[in-house]
Amino acid sequence: MNRPGNGLLLPRSMGIGRRDFLKGTAAAGVAAALATPAIAQNAKIKIPLVSWMWSEPGRGDAWKAMLAKFHAEQSDVFVEEAGAPFNEFNNNMLIQSQSGKINGAMFHTTPDLVVRLLRGGHLEPLQDIVDNLGLTNTLSAAHDHLRIDGKVHGLDIVTVKFGLLYNSALFEKAGVNPPSSMDEWVETSTALTKAPDQFGIYSPHLLSEPGDFWFILQQWAAMFDGKWAEGRTPLVNTQPVIEGMKLFKTMYDKAMPKGTDIATANQMYGNGRIAQQLIVSAAANVWSSSGPDVYKSLRSAPVPGPNAKAITRIHPICVNVNASDDEKAAAKAFISWLYKPANYQELMERCLDVVPPYPEAVRKEYLDTLFWADGYLKGESTTPVEIMGDYIFFNQEFGNVVMDKLSEVLVANRPVEDAMADAQSELERASERLFEGFKL
Repeated sequence: MNRPGNGLLLPRSMGIGRRDFLKGTAAAGVAAALATPAIAQNAKIKIPLVSWMWSEPGRGDAWKAMLAKFHAEQSDVFVEEAGAPFNEFNNNMLIQSQSGKINGAMFHTTPDLVVRLLRGGHLEPLQDIVDNLGLTNTLSAAHDHLRIDGKVHGLDIVTVKFGLLYNSALFEKAGVNPPSSMDEWVETSTALTKAPDQFGIYSPHLLSEPGDFWFILQQWAAMFDGKWAEGRTPLVNTQPVIEGMKLFKTMYDKAMPKGTDIATANQMYGNGRIAQQLIVSAAANVWSSSGPDVYKSLRSAPVPGPNAKAITRIHPICVNVNASDDEKAAAKAFISWLYKPANYQELMERCLDVVPPYPEAVRKEYLDTLFWADGYLKGESTTPVEIMGDYIFFNQEFGNVVMDKLSEVLVANRPVEDAMADAQSELERASERLFEGFKL
């Protein structure tokens, strides 16, 4: 979706995830692409926009429409679609970054990937765009971790926040309300479960789909005000993390379709057989284009917990520092155009996004039409950088250890405390190897 989805978030297996679900291009997107004026094809310079979003339902069509609009308004720059589905995209970007050079003049990134690229010196400063558009004092604070010497090196093209996205028709049929506490959440999810025909909730839990498993699992500790690491110190054996993993185990036992992969779960959700997902706001756009029947019943609630604390993920667009001067100028021309309020408002509305990068980028009239968005607009926020410490640079390596141990809890009923103690020890041993020669 992160994941941007996001959804769904570093290398993962080739299993179908939320960003790969129901791949296809809607007729509107095809029409927009075909409508690109011929003059743009003969532009003075052509540059790629490398992304995983082109094949994402709803969002890919939105981006194609925005490119068509950009090409219709000028003839100097032609932006070409490039990239791959999310699994391949992220792997390719990481491999390229480790080799010392990224391909492509301009690319989308995730919260996890962008910090690696920033640290590796791959990103061109974009502060001149911000200043020229008069956004210096209004750009969201989510951009702060993208700054070096006060200059921002990426600009948000979608921020997604976790919430409880639920099927209101199933809730009404069962006579239950959105939960306001952890205990109510368990009770509601259990009441909505009538296995094997209907289940109260689904969350990815297969080791064969580690990207989505870990992406969403991080939120289960955040609900208890937990952090996975502080600096270079793992915190997986602390009480908030343990409580989050115990809750996951309870939901797994009482309300989840065990052993179900993501593609199957998406089909079940679309068929009204799964009542809830703890998922980012970008999921709604997938259902608007790929599951219109369930989309009309979607509603959201803040994530359960005392502060309704939800992870918020920023996905920046960046310019390659190693691109030629002409390519950089062309990329910045496109981003400058995109970041004008009228254009960014259109992007948000086509994508059904809810969190703007600056106040004027979203219309209140538009937000008022999003009948499913209320829960995503409430509660506290945290970020992957805040909850992962320095391990944000080794996010997937960290997650692989946690998931492996949690799977023993899910499948073999191992005590959570024992499993997380083992994960803590393993991560502490790995720390020296991971951070060898590493400087922030």
